Amino acid sequence: MTLKDITAKITKGTTPTSIGCKFEKSGINFIKSESLVDGKTIDKSKFAFISERTHERLKRSQIEENDILFSMAGMFLGKTGIATAEVVPANTNQAVAIIRVDDTKANYEYVYYYLNQKSVIHTINTTSAQSAQPNINLKQIGEIKINLPDRKKQDQIVSLLSAIDLKISNNVEINDNLAA
Repeated sequence: MTLKDITAKITKGTTPTSIGCKFEKSGINFIKSESLVDGKTIDKSKFAFISERTHERLKRSQIEENDILFSMAGMFLGKTGIATAEVVPANTNQAVAIIRVDDTKANYEYVYYYLNQKSVIHTINTTSAQSAQPNINLKQIGEIKINLPDRKKQDQIVSLLSAIDLKISNNVEINDNLAA
């Protein structure tokens, strides 16, 4: 099975300046690939902002809660994050793919964890177009092969991995507090 078989949408955005709009000091979150760091969380400190009008003009790339954001280009190639309620409304540019999992076909968090396996990231990086800046296109993203167990097993895997993520996050916070 491929990623496109279990998604409702795989798309990407546009840079606002390419349609005659500009970035703002505040407004709708505009997520670029550098906001995708290790883990599900998206680094909000690296957001740009666009106006409500620009967001409406960029309808194709409007991000919804639980969308998987996937960096398609450059040094962040293959980095992922999950859009949470606290980051939407949001939009993105052409360097970030929006992967909207069809909830009737798969658990979006399972897909997120699957895309973050070392073997998948290795495949993405070896199949990317080798130019000055490595990249992967939407067609290649849709063709990523995915092993999809039944929904109950997906949910069990997500529960286990989420618990581990929480423990790691708590340990990092404790270490940061001790260092301070």
